[in-house]
Amino acid sequence: MHLSEKAVEPPGQARPDLDIFLAYARRMNFRDKDGQSLPPWHDAESAFEAWKQCSAGRPCDYTGLSYAKLRGYAKLRGGSGIQWPCTAEHPDGTERLYLDGQFWSAPEYCESYGKDLITGAPLEPTEYRAMNPTGKAVIKAAEYLLPHEPPSEEFPLHLITGRTLFHFHTRTKTGRAPQLQAAAPEVWVEMSVKDADNQGIGEGDVVEVSSARGMIRAQVRISGIREGVAFVPFHYGYWDASGADHQRAANELTITDWDPVSKQPIVKTAAVRVSRVGAGGGNAAPAPTNTASRPVIAAAPATRGGAAANTDEKLAPPGGVR
Repeated sequence: MHLSEKAVEPPGQARPDLDIFLAYARRMNFRDKDGQSLPPWHDAESAFEAWKQCSAGRPCDYTGLSYAKLRGYAKLRGGSGIQWPCTAEHPDGTERLYLDGQFWSAPEYCESYGKDLITGAPLEPTEYRAMNPTGKAVIKAAEYLLPHEPPSEEFPLHLITGRTLFHFHTRTKTGRAPQLQAAAPEVWVEMSVKDADNQGIGEGDVVEVSSARGMIRAQVRISGIREGVAFVPFHYGYWDASGADHQRAANELTITDWDPVSKQPIVKTAAVRVSRVGAGGGNAAPAPTNTASRPVIAAAPATRGGAAANTDEKLAPPGGVR
């Protein structure tokens, strides 16, 4: 657990989320069953005190923590926090969990009992106790299910979306790092040699990737991806230093569905078609060449981080001064 103090004053009329939340509750005149203000806290520290009460007796027990203790540890240790559980029994935190083979999965202690991996329906305590009476780890076999949207005559390719090495999520931070932006500046679509040949598509050509929900345009990278599959990175389209083009977002193509257990949206697969729009002006796709997106049939400029990635740092000899 760490305490992050306010670093700077907020600009303009900006307010912390907690202040907005509490102001809304007060204006709505929310009350508890005893007629007291709901929630009862008035600032971050009093909210933390309420959380400590909620955590009592649970795996992440914070009842031994306080702002004063966190501040003191930050000064003593140079900024590091305290590991939970932190209780009267372990006032300095707990370095390791699960000592002596003790776990928090015993039927009498755990608060939920898992879910059916197909329907998402929660298991009942009696089902869990019968399956795991000693509270050990359970490895559940998941039945294979076909994709929710298999390829068809109209949309013959599997689309998979994912990451590139140089960016994180929607690039709100990595897109501002010139070295990373120079290494992977634009969206692209990867195709196999055979699939590209069937469509008369060459490296760097501009294509439309279409599904039943939307369309994006991108240049093609002919990579070592398996046949019948197209890949589009999902980082592009929601933020761009020069102005976002939302039609380039890979998630525009994916289905509106979610996993019944984790509730995670299924934004990794869909069925698409890829159609050639035109030549890419003789330029290779802007995909990195030092990752899985490296080209297999045409040359492309080697991936570089631009001038900002260069350094002239020199290491001193042993015993010397830099």
